[in-house]
Amino acid sequence: MYGLILTIHFIVCVLLILLVLLQSGKGSAAGIFGASGADNLFASPTAFNAVNKFTAILAAVLMATSIILTIASHKASSSSVLDKVEIPTSAPAEAGK
Repeated sequence: MYGLILTIHFIVCVLLILLVLLQSGKGSAAGIFGASGADNLFASPTAFNAVNKFTAILAAVLMATSIILTIASHKASSSSVLDKVEIPTSAPAEAGK
């Protein structure tokens, strides 16, 4: 289950990066690749179009998977690294004798 959520998290990260890079800025005429036809493809009368909605959904999924992975990793590692360290019981030999 942890691996599945981690895979979904990775895919959402990559898709979110690509979608943000493909969106045009507020003052720019075209996106990163200069395609003005892509703006017309998803154009709608409102400012919150399909690409923005999909970006918001991916951001929500990313936050949810981040929280789930944090909780799952905390439950899996309830011990400390210092619990595995062996402390010698005998006193160390004195130097110079």
